[in-house]
Amino acid sequence: MKLTVTLLITMVLCSSLGAGSAHEIVPSFLQTLLEGSAEQLYTGPISRYKVDDLTRAALTALKECIDELSPEHVKALVNLLVIHS
Repeated sequence: MKLTVTLLITMVLCSSLGAGSAHEIVPSFLQTLLEGSAEQLYTGPISRYKVDDLTRAALTALKECIDELSPEHVKALVNLLVIHS
């Protein structure tokens, strides 16, 4: 259930970044979310967006949930991104 909520939040966040830039930012954002640090999100994929304190807290919480996944699950999700990119 926790992973489902995490993925749903990620999808909503990605779709709110704008349809015009979604094709560019979503794969990079998701890969950084899975493999990078929370700070890498702010300096990388979403650096051109203003991230307020509430959104930053939400992203940090989301990253913490993802970091609790097993390495095998993270690898499977990354592989899914590579297949569909």
